[in-house]
Amino acid sequence: MKGLWHMDQLEFEAALQYLTHPSVIPTFQDEIVNVLVKHSKDNDMSLALAYYHTVQPTLASSTALEALFSAIAKTSATEAFYFARAQPEHTQRHMFERLIALVLNASTRDTIADRSIELINLPMSRDEEAWFNEYLLHGEGRTIKRAKDTLIMRRIGTGKFTDSISLDGMNSRSIGGLDWATLTGAVQDGLGPRLNV
Repeated sequence: MKGLWHMDQLEFEAALQYLTHPSVIPTFQDEIVNVLVKHSKDNDMSLALAYYHTVQPTLASSTALEALFSAIAKTSATEAFYFARAQPEHTQRHMFERLIALVLNASTRDTIADRSIELINLPMSRDEEAWFNEYLLHGEGRTIKRAKDTLIMRRIGTGKFTDSISLDGMNSRSIGGLDWATLTGAVQDGLGPRLNV
């Protein structure tokens, strides 16, 4: 009861001391996850994730599951990737696409590069690879500013060089003296006669 009282008072750290105690039978798990994610300060998901990892709640509502997944994805793309894989098959694609959107849209300027690299280096299955391409080329993700950049980096990172140079309409804005046109030219030169094979 004290844990829920502290939740009502928005004293989340104190609440977690009671709610995560091993002798307490978890109740109101969905509501607790939703509140901890919704009221996180400065996108700090540590309290929501501490509750999740300690209690291992069984979430009944899709709202709570989405909130928890968002909290995980904002912290670690890799952990969110494996969390999505552990969900029922009919929800995996949606969560995978949500992960891509969260990494590319919700990352700060300081973290976008590292989080994007983490995303493109995930060990995707064939289905996940197809979802990745479909989402960023033809799905809702095609409107994301960094969609094609992410696709070309994934293709280069997985050794699909000819696929990487086949993307049209790449932004040729120069960053540090390097742009996609120069990079594509270097890939073509590197492939040499293998380009036409």
